[in-house]
Amino acid sequence: MRTLHISLPEELESELAAAVDSGEFESENDAIRAAVAQWRAERLVERMSVDELRRLWREGVESGSGRFGEIDEIKAEARRRHSQS
Repeated sequence: MRTLHISLPEELESELAAAVDSGEFESENDAIRAAVAQWRAERLVERMSVDELRRLWREGVESGSGRFGEIDEIKAEARRRHSQS
């Protein structure tokens, strides 16, 4: 893993610290990693064509129901996976 040093405006640093203090993230590193992951995902979606998004949507619908019946099950699985990382 590579280490980067970044500078943030005071406003962003305060928001970052507040997110960690509130327990939303375990550390500033976790918060920044989450932000970069979201940025990356948004860039990926922006690059996809509408046709590609439709194809992926159709593929998902045609694959049948998922293994989770309720949103609470999805959240529990997400928490389990997050605790393993």
